Amino acid sequence: MTVFVPGFVRRAGAVLLGALVVGVFVLGIGGPARADTTPRPVRVVAAAAAACSGQAGAAKCDVDGDRIPDTVEITVCGTATCATGREDTDKDGIPDWTEVMACGSTTCADPKADSDGDGVPDYAEILVCGSATCSNGHEDSDGNGIADWVDYVICGSAGCATGQEDFDGDGISDAAELAACVKKDPGFLASTGFQAWTWVLAGLVLVGGGALLMYRRRQVQTAAAAAVLSGPALEDMAADTHLLDGLGYPGAGGVGTGHPEDRA
Repeated sequence: MTVFVPGFVRRAGAVLLGALVVGVFVLGIGGPARADTTPRPVRVVAAAAAACSGQAGAAKCDVDGDRIPDTVEITVCGTATCATGREDTDKDGIPDWTEVMACGSTTCADPKADSDGDGVPDYAEILVCGSATCSNGHEDSDGNGIADWVDYVICGSAGCATGQEDFDGDGISDAAELAACVKKDPGFLASTGFQAWTWVLAGLVLVGGGALLMYRRRQVQTAAAAAVLSGPALEDMAADTHLLDGLGYPGAGGVGTGHPEDRA
């Protein structure tokens, strides 16, 4: 069956179809896909990592801002953001990341090691000032009233403790308990060897003073002897010797024996 379509309808349809095709190409609906330029949010960690990668001191990089350097986190658990700060591989009470900071591995620090017997663990002294015997136990770089070594023992970095921590639940501040462990205050004397030099200097002063005193005493004795043998005293001695010689006293002045023939 053939459907008759009037000519004006066919012409109108052709015009509409042509207009539709032109509109598609003009508006680009059917053209090549455009690049998506819509701004996308960037993860903070990724941005921080990019910025940190350009730093000269890689050991200071901390992309997740948890106070644990990225290099330390990588040693502890494999990535720059994986550590919680509570890992303790050897169960010695020292967090793995603190051990890595002090001596390079997660099991190298000994909480009982105290080379100078001052009550401050060696690993804490290393973190405070670089060696196992350099701390006097009172350094406080941030001025919070809590010694730096106590900060390191409690929470791993200088200035991190609040003084309210009580991990053993005994009602006494951990900071106060640790501070009470310091047995002495060697300070400058122990860390520089100045104390030994002080004793050496004191010994030299004593020896020198003794030698000077002996020298002065000898001078006084010599002067006294010279005074006795000079002036009137010497004249009196000569007169006495001459008198004894005249009397023939044995041995007087080295002359005379008491016999008349000796005086002839």
